[in-house]
Amino acid sequence: MNNSSSQQQGGQQAPHMKFAALIAWSSALGIVDVVILIGNVLTLIVFSTNKKLLRTRANYFLINLALADMMVGTFAIPMYLYHLIAAWYKGDSVWKQYSYKIYTVVDVFVGCASIFTLTVIALERAFSVCLPHIHRHVKNRVYYMLLGLIWLLSILVSCLRFLFEEQLILLQFFFYFLLVSFAIALSITCISYVVIWFRMKFRFARRDSIRRSGEHDKRLAVMLFTVTVVFVLTWMPFQIINIVTFFCKPCQKMPNEVAYFTKFLHYGNSCVNPIIYSFLVPEFKRTVIKILRKLRTKNS
Repeated sequence: MNNSSSQQQGGQQAPHMKFAALIAWSSALGIVDVVILIGNVLTLIVFSTNKKLLRTRANYFLINLALADMMVGTFAIPMYLYHLIAAWYKGDSVWKQYSYKIYTVVDVFVGCASIFTLTVIALERAFSVCLPHIHRHVKNRVYYMLLGLIWLLSILVSCLRFLFEEQLILLQFFFYFLLVSFAIALSITCISYVVIWFRMKFRFARRDSIRRSGEHDKRLAVMLFTVTVVFVLTWMPFQIINIVTFFCKPCQKMPNEVAYFTKFLHYGNSCVNPIIYSFLVPEFKRTVIKILRKLRTKNS
């Protein structure tokens, strides 16, 4: 999600950034990028080697989230770093290059993929908890269709961004479409977890076998809820900055560091999900330990 007003405002003063500040921001983003790549590659390895994790179909969406985060580390952050450093050397003209337009489209694409994946995760968990008997009989192809829908919607929003960059649609149209999409996704996610919380309270009063199933669902719901809360906390400042600078033109003169920090914060979201998995999913943690032991054995 990338609002041109805030980003271009960030680029206007980039040539005047002190070299030490450039090194600091570049290093911070570089470290985050490395953590994203290592953490999410490890996540994908864990899911591919442990078939037990794939028995839980909700994990299909966690794999999808890891793929979206991988794209952030592989494409979005390196492209952002390039333009940040190039702006220090070449000035404002860098933010008007065609490569920057491509970056904004890619950035919107991977951001939407994360948002829509988390929304579908919340809906799937709510369906699982509230209608477990129906949920068990849902075919795998439904999950595959939802995964396809996530990427199709992400492509749609990124195409709108591209049309705006090519001046084929107005900024207002793209911005309001993006704002409404984010608001709907966030509302669905929050309502889903409220429903899950209420449903869980009634479920634990049943017999032991159902209680054990409920404990499993509760652990999974807590993990997914944590992923979502972290996502909201890391993305919301960036969205607030975009909204403020869109409706308040004088606010576009806010310090450059504010734009850089919110950008760093939402990129940082892509490196925390593997950490959350390792703490809240015992099977995930055990698989990571096994993989690390094998690597240590090979190297010794």
